[in-house]
Amino acid sequence: MTSINAGGAFYRVQNSLNQNSEEVSKSMQRLASGLQNIAPGDRTASSSVAWGMKAEAASLKIGIQNGTEALQAVEMLNNDIQAMNDIVVRLEELHALGTNGFNTTTDVAALTSEANSLLVEIERIAKDATWKGNALSLASNVTGPKIGFGRNGGDLAIKVTELVIPDMPIGFNTATDDVFATTNTPNKITRADVGNAQVAAAITVGSETIAVGGALYEKHLSSPGTNVEMTGANVSGGSAEAAHALLELKQNVDSMSVTAGALYNQVSNVMSHLGSLNAGYALDVASKMDVDFAGETTELAKGQILAQAGTAMLAQANAQGQGMLALIQS
Repeated sequence: MTSINAGGAFYRVQNSLNQNSEEVSKSMQRLASGLQNIAPGDRTASSSVAWGMKAEAASLKIGIQNGTEALQAVEMLNNDIQAMNDIVVRLEELHALGTNGFNTTTDVAALTSEANSLLVEIERIAKDATWKGNALSLASNVTGPKIGFGRNGGDLAIKVTELVIPDMPIGFNTATDDVFATTNTPNKITRADVGNAQVAAAITVGSETIAVGGALYEKHLSSPGTNVEMTGANVSGGSAEAAHALLELKQNVDSMSVTAGALYNQVSNVMSHLGSLNAGYALDVASKMDVDFAGETTELAKGQILAQAGTAMLAQANAQGQGMLALIQS
């Protein structure tokens, strides 16, 4: 049977043309927005995953900013510790100058004055080692300011052990001690020898080897555990007791320096990790959210060609109905 709808060709072509028009419209929207998902129902699961990763990436970016501030704080701390090291070196020089028997009263007064000033200054530097009002030189049982590195980045306490100027031991037991003898005989040293750079790092007394340092001094004091505050006069006097205290002071500053260096490395390593992690997240988010311009342009060109072809076919489908009209006219 021949009917006016020409076998439905017209409606089928029209439907295909409408569908293609929708696809062309979507391709144009994706290319204009740069996004894959332009409708609420487009790839909803992928969008959800992408937004979660984007939130984490945003957190990591702030973590990197926090890490940058932590690096600045640790650099400042390292500069302060370097200044402390310079002071320790100068105190050692003053102590060595104090052993010079040709020093006059004026000389000793000058050495004492400088040593006192340096001891005050090194305490001030340690006390002022702060960042935005937060102390960075703290007791071992006190937690310093913590820096957070964003989600999954963890945190890190930025602090070093506080500077302690050690107390000075009082008096060596030179009367009865085999190590501290009143004369410089083999395997025996005098108080003056302890401060002498030529003394070996360790001394053997009988079967016992005793380090020239903390173990030696603490073990051979006339009043074990008795200490007094070190002053510039002790340093300028060149005493062995002051030498012991200065050695401990150097060890304390060295410990701060090592800790600050380790902190710097830790923060740098965390930031390097966060940078790589953030780049990976950004790439993954882009794969789920950003449009594939090459692929979408191809789809757009394909859709436009189909639109032209569909328009031509629609015209031909319309032309099929003209045969019915010609039959009536005849």
